[in-house]
Amino acid sequence: IDIPEYHNLTYADFAVENQYHPDWDKFNIWDLVANNDEECFRAYSMANHPAEGNKVMLNVRISTPPPPLWDTAPPGIASSYIFNLKEGDKVTISGPYGDFFVKNTDREMIYIGGGAGMAPMRSHLFDLFHTQKTNRKVSFWYGARSLREMFYEEDFDEIVENFPNFSFHAAMSEPLPEDDWNGPTGFIHQVLLDSYLNEHDDPTEVEYYLCGPPPMIDACQKMLYELGVEPEMIAYDSFG
Repeated sequence: IDIPEYHNLTYADFAVENQYHPDWDKFNIWDLVANNDEECFRAYSMANHPAEGNKVMLNVRISTPPPPLWDTAPPGIASSYIFNLKEGDKVTISGPYGDFFVKNTDREMIYIGGGAGMAPMRSHLFDLFHTQKTNRKVSFWYGARSLREMFYEEDFDEIVENFPNFSFHAAMSEPLPEDDWNGPTGFIHQVLLDSYLNEHDDPTEVEYYLCGPPPMIDACQKMLYELGVEPEMIAYDSFG
């Protein structure tokens, strides 16, 4: 997506859903101001799938510096611009690019995602089940800090109801008291290892599709290599 030059973009003008106001109030995020001195572009994974037609869907996490660095480090150029967009605004997008595609085999598939890494997971899985009606065994393991970071879960629960060959698993690394979370806690790669892969007949014959922040990708790859999984069985879409 192309990011134009802009100045004095104030976070106080952003339309933020009420459920997130306490966090924005706590850290005074409303006081941030973003500037971009020259045109640039940023790459994001697409969450839409082919059957959704002429539509581009992105999952963007707003990028802000830690509060102690607000005087010296600016907020994210691209995410600030995107969060300020209103319905009807025109943007310039090119793509898709890359090689994060589903392999044409009948092997079991395991998707591992975290944070905004949900985007290509949605694209792949919606196409596999809503369009292709795949018979392949597929599971999706998603890690979030708390329930506030969960999205699309109702869509994946619906796929679970309609396709016995699909399962959806979520884990929270920092659940909030109000989450009343009774599910798995910890990092998603460890939850996957402890609850499934350690008991799997042959994890080396599974295809793995990863998307998330670099530390998550690194941890997943290390885990899979230690299980004997070959690099060609692992596809990933990493972001900074």
